[in-house]
Amino acid sequence: MAWGNYYISSFIWSTAAKILTAIVGFVTVPLLLGYYGKAEYGLLSIATACNGYMSLLDLGMNTGAVKFFSQWKAEGDMPKVFRVARTNITFYIIISAINVALLLLIAFFGENLFAVEHDQFLTIRRCLFVICLFSLFSWVTTVFNQLLIADGQMAYTMKVQCLQALLKGAAVALVFIASLDLTEYFFMVTAIVAMALLPYASRCKRGGLIDSLWPAWHWDDFKAVITFSLSIFALSLFQMTATQSRPILLGMFASDGATAVADFRIIEVVPQLIIMIGGTFSGIFLPKTSQMVAENDTKAMHEFAYKWTTYTSAITAMLCFPFILCAGDALSAYVGKGYAHLAIWLQIWCVTVLVQMHTTPGNALVLAYGKTKLLVRVTAAGCICSMALNIALCKYFEVGSAIIAYFIYVLFIIGLYYAYFYKKLLQLDRLRMLKCFAIPMAEALVVYALASLVPVSADTFGHINGRIAHILACATKTLLWIVPYAMLLKYTKTVNFTSIVKKRKNETDMP
Repeated sequence: MAWGNYYISSFIWSTAAKILTAIVGFVTVPLLLGYYGKAEYGLLSIATACNGYMSLLDLGMNTGAVKFFSQWKAEGDMPKVFRVARTNITFYIIISAINVALLLLIAFFGENLFAVEHDQFLTIRRCLFVICLFSLFSWVTTVFNQLLIADGQMAYTMKVQCLQALLKGAAVALVFIASLDLTEYFFMVTAIVAMALLPYASRCKRGGLIDSLWPAWHWDDFKAVITFSLSIFALSLFQMTATQSRPILLGMFASDGATAVADFRIIEVVPQLIIMIGGTFSGIFLPKTSQMVAENDTKAMHEFAYKWTTYTSAITAMLCFPFILCAGDALSAYVGKGYAHLAIWLQIWCVTVLVQMHTTPGNALVLAYGKTKLLVRVTAAGCICSMALNIALCKYFEVGSAIIAYFIYVLFIIGLYYAYFYKKLLQLDRLRMLKCFAIPMAEALVVYALASLVPVSADTFGHINGRIAHILACATKTLLWIVPYAMLLKYTKTVNFTSIVKKRKNETDMP
């Protein structure tokens, strides 16, 4: 598969899977809440939250395995891929056993951990038993998912996820048709997720990505993967702390903690959506950058860095600028006019995401080289500084303190890329890398300034229901910005749309 086709198809299917999952959730959650009741449905959230913490047991292997599988495949060392893949199965079997043991402890001895009635805890216990039943399948699926992504088959894994989203929707329909109780519904949904093991394992075996499905143990080969993965785990831990500590610190140090946290939860929906879609680039880039590093193809790495920093910046701008332009209307449509005053913080958060995500191609190259020690140290320092700044600003800016502190944290990390990684590690032209980000941004700002002059607001649609008027205002402003921006990108040849369309057409025409 041509690399251009790989990037395009992976992004399209990743975006489709995430949007479809979001739509299914948006439609089905109110239905389930109405059918089971808020309290009963909340029990599922408690059970899944208990299991959610267990994802830390992965220890960064999801990134480490993809890097090394891609690297060894590029080097033609498939026997090593086979050995480590089978060792990885053993690793995840062990993780699964630990996962099950911890959940069983909660199921039998954790009733006092939750503010629920005894009958409600029995429902939670049954849900935890269901998770335990499928734990082995879910964890081992990760091995085959890593092999497929390393082989450039992310589009296939995303197609499976699209199918899973549709099956989850069908499970909700079956709740009403067959009058399923909460545990029966949860069993079906958990089984749908776990059964991805079958198509993934079959695809890997038929595609020659693994020689046997039986677990094995080859520590000498596996050691390099787990060592690198632990550094990724440390990095992720500090990144997660910098992100997840914000509402906690607001609740502890803001003058009105409950209100500040509520405001934070309201405005975080949009940045999370942007990160969910734009974040697919990280998984798409790593297999290819690992191959480039393995082949020591400096020219390909440089072309990749310059081209995809430009493209990533342009795509992220298309995701962020509509919300920067329509922040007030978006919040009014979402939660009402009373929250429109939060627009400035939503705009700053979107700018933060925009700045943060333009380094995704460079980050993929750094991870492919495996040079993460300095990044871990700087991320740890940035995390501590961000938390301290959040605490210091809480009394002055309330929810804004979390936004400002995280923006400073992002600038702190990106400064490392420009000061060290781009020049010293990747031998890139730092000024050119900055231009690859600045040019799409400058074009976006020009169109933003012009679109802002057009007098469109909810009042323009004053004869329509209030929230619908705000939605129409958002849609109109978005079109006024995104169409001219796309035309400007094409006119200035910042993004070669013709080439992208041709590559996509060639891909769909392939037998």
